[in-house]
Amino acid sequence: MQTMTLVDVSSISLVWPTKTLFIDLSFTVDTKDRVGILGINGSGKSTLLNVLAGTETADQGVIRRQADLAISFLSQRPELGEGTVSDAVGSDWQAKAAIDRLGLTEIANRNITSLSGGQQKRAALAMVLENSEAGLLILDEPTNHLDIEGIEYLERVIKDFAGGVVFVSHDRYLIDRVATKTIELSSHGAFVVEGGYQSHLLAKAERQAKSDRDEATRRVLERKELAWLQRGARARRRKSKSRLAIAQRTLTAPAREELRIGPLALNDFGQQRLGRQVIDLENVGAEVGGKKLFDNVNLLMSSMERLGVVGPNGVGKSTLLDVIAGRRIPTTGTVNYGSTIRIGYFDQTGQTLDQDASVEEIVAGPGSRLDHRQTNLLARFWFEPATHRAQVRTLSGGEQRRLQLMSVLASEPNVLLLDEPTNDLDLDTLRALEEWLDTFRGALVVVTHDRALLERTVEHVVALSEGGFRHLGAGEAVWEQVRSKSQPNNPRPKAKTKERQRSGRSLSTLRYELKEAEVEMEKLAFERDQCRALLTDDSITHSAQQEMYRSLASTLESLGNTEDRWLAISEEIEGRT
Repeated sequence: MQTMTLVDVSSISLVWPTKTLFIDLSFTVDTKDRVGILGINGSGKSTLLNVLAGTETADQGVIRRQADLAISFLSQRPELGEGTVSDAVGSDWQAKAAIDRLGLTEIANRNITSLSGGQQKRAALAMVLENSEAGLLILDEPTNHLDIEGIEYLERVIKDFAGGVVFVSHDRYLIDRVATKTIELSSHGAFVVEGGYQSHLLAKAERQAKSDRDEATRRVLERKELAWLQRGARARRRKSKSRLAIAQRTLTAPAREELRIGPLALNDFGQQRLGRQVIDLENVGAEVGGKKLFDNVNLLMSSMERLGVVGPNGVGKSTLLDVIAGRRIPTTGTVNYGSTIRIGYFDQTGQTLDQDASVEEIVAGPGSRLDHRQTNLLARFWFEPATHRAQVRTLSGGEQRRLQLMSVLASEPNVLLLDEPTNDLDLDTLRALEEWLDTFRGALVVVTHDRALLERTVEHVVALSEGGFRHLGAGEAVWEQVRSKSQPNNPRPKAKTKERQRSGRSLSTLRYELKEAEVEMEKLAFERDQCRALLTDDSITHSAQQEMYRSLASTLESLGNTEDRWLAISEEIEGRT
């Protein structure tokens, strides 16, 4: 089929009173294009989608749309009106398929006004995907609140759709599997890259490397300029005017401005010591509204637990976390808590945040003002001063989740419960959270359908489904096992206790040391690459070059030793599991 241009975006700009979102942005969307919009929270991703959909207007530039182009738009906060889910989505076979695949069958006849925010988002997505007249799909965070089957259904629809698709998503797998180009919105401008998420990362790394080289050149010129100034007036007079002009332009060029200064301050919080007894669930069951969600759940959590919970929507995953957190009393069974535990619960709905309170009141307390330490903490959590007096309800979804995360970590928990933590968080925040969880010395339970997060942060996965509660193990095979008809409630073997007695280090300690080695290898690999890059700089002196060679040799030796340690730990873990 011949490719046609659906939307031609030419030199559009949009500036708010306190922020520039994008300047002189140009790109096209053709049939079969799958365009992923990337950027940090507040960079203008949702606003760009609104402009493309025609619900907002750019300050400058032109957007040309194909004549009679029908657009189907999933906004970040959709409004569906009244009526039932079936009324909104439709009754043909495509609508019924969307309702089924997105986990809406049980609520198909419920009034939309009675649904939760997540259920309304799924209903709106079903309505958008079912629109057979659409030539362009515009989707804002379509994977939020979807289970694994729902995400895979969404992938198939996007791939098979005859028109064009523009979407914002934090799901790295989705971006890499379906995107044909990405557009990153940043403080340095907008960057269009052909390909999926990996292509985006490679292009971003190349831009960063070039920027680092330019900055290195700038520093060299500064040093030369200083040396020239120190040689005296007569030497200065002999300097070429053209060279002076070049140096002046380089030295007076504005330094790069970053919207976010420094890494996310996850390490600013302490952590209470956690004893050997953590949380023990014995034959636990729960009902909601007379409906049994699960029963006969047995879990014995260790002090270094890394547990993932998966399953379709509506089977009780959040309810299970409520039971573990002590927010809900189980219908059957018992929950026993260790005396040293301190639970931090990053729930899906943000119950801990008062929507009418200001950011300042959430951090400092009602009626109080921010002190210097709290102001610095907000800055290190990437909150601009303009947001400090803003009501929570006026923040973006990502900003609210980041504020909620800060509040949870401020309690210094040693047991973390994360319920769909990737919802509304941008990729920078997700990467920072994943890195921090690698070093978290406590127990972790994560409910998520984000495949990248699950693979990076958990060591064992359990599933809740209509068939019951069962242990799935770990690795990529989990995704197939989620749909399997395995017998429910097959507990993990208890032989691990004996293994721990025979070994000097427990499995949880070994796994922690393995992650430490992985973090160290990444750090050393970065240092190695930096050394190699600097060795290509013709401006460095011979003595500096020799020192760099010595540093590179030391780094390579450390990297080899760390890789050997990682391999030894991996073999020990493999031999005991």
